[in-house]
Amino acid sequence: MYCRQFKDPPENIIEKHKAHFGTFSSVSPRIDIRGMRAPYAGIPFPTFITKIRIKSRINYVFTLDNYIGLAQIIDFKALGLAEIILWNKENGKKYVYHTIMPPRRRFIPIITKRGICATYQKSRFIKISWGRNHKHGAMTFSVKGDSARPKAEGYFYSKVDDDFHTDCMFVNPSPTQSRCSVTWFTTMAIKGHITINGEQADDSNGLAIMTLNRAYIKVHSKIKVAYGIGVYKEKKIAFELKNSNLDAADSDRYNDNVLVVDGKQTALPPVYMTHPFGIDKSWVIQDTESMVDLSFTPLSSNSRTLNIIALRSTDNMIYGTYDGVLLTADGEKITLKNFPGILYRNLIRI
Repeated sequence: MYCRQFKDPPENIIEKHKAHFGTFSSVSPRIDIRGMRAPYAGIPFPTFITKIRIKSRINYVFTLDNYIGLAQIIDFKALGLAEIILWNKENGKKYVYHTIMPPRRRFIPIITKRGICATYQKSRFIKISWGRNHKHGAMTFSVKGDSARPKAEGYFYSKVDDDFHTDCMFVNPSPTQSRCSVTWFTTMAIKGHITINGEQADDSNGLAIMTLNRAYIKVHSKIKVAYGIGVYKEKKIAFELKNSNLDAADSDRYNDNVLVVDGKQTALPPVYMTHPFGIDKSWVIQDTESMVDLSFTPLSSNSRTLNIIALRSTDNMIYGTYDGVLLTADGEKITLKNFPGILYRNLIRI
């Protein structure tokens, strides 16, 4: 059976212009990949030039009560984008809010012990924060409505010492060892509320995934990521499956795919994601090691295209359900049926 071992994380991801590649059971103090030697075309450009091609993204996927959602903040260097999407799991109705953030020194922190990633506009306030020293994390949003959508607000709080909390880090060649992509993946149990149009909502329990990724991107980058999160047969389950043209040449050794069941991590093999009848129809997600065999049925989707000077970004965010089988490192078969999740596809052209 496929086996990819978790190792202790390095103090610094980049040392002597080279990356410490691997799968790690925790996270380094800093998510910083600047300083690699000659990451593009073998030409040793100065760091202040090559770091322009480093793009960052933080995703926060959550499920609470009747809602599932995705909050994300993307660093395009010149500008930032903040967005939150909520889906009502009972009727599939979606609520989408986004805003462009003006230039600042850094949109997404590189320190993992503590950090705040936020947009502070009164009409679109979204904040993701963590404080590992104080053993907590939080996500807050307050967005004004308009003629097309209602006012919404929410607050989620998590403790690092809960039984579902995990941290892991993936440092991968992207696609060769001259460039790298690093992802910090963490799961957590959350407590909080979501209020739509001012309706009173009591605090309840839920689950969340947070991922922070930094990568040297190509001129044309294509990424597909599948998130699953929820409780099935009294087990708390979360997973991330990724497929992109930034994947390592040796993707069996280096990838971001992971499954968490009741706080226990399993590194998964590379997967193939296909949608033979279109992105709004059924998706097939499989590997070659018989550990991942899923189908994803879309229920509601949202598309966005963003043009910023010489950059074009197209995103498709889809809410749906998974059916199929996942296998843990212990050989336990996790059979899913109508399991909630979010799948998104991102295309970036520079």
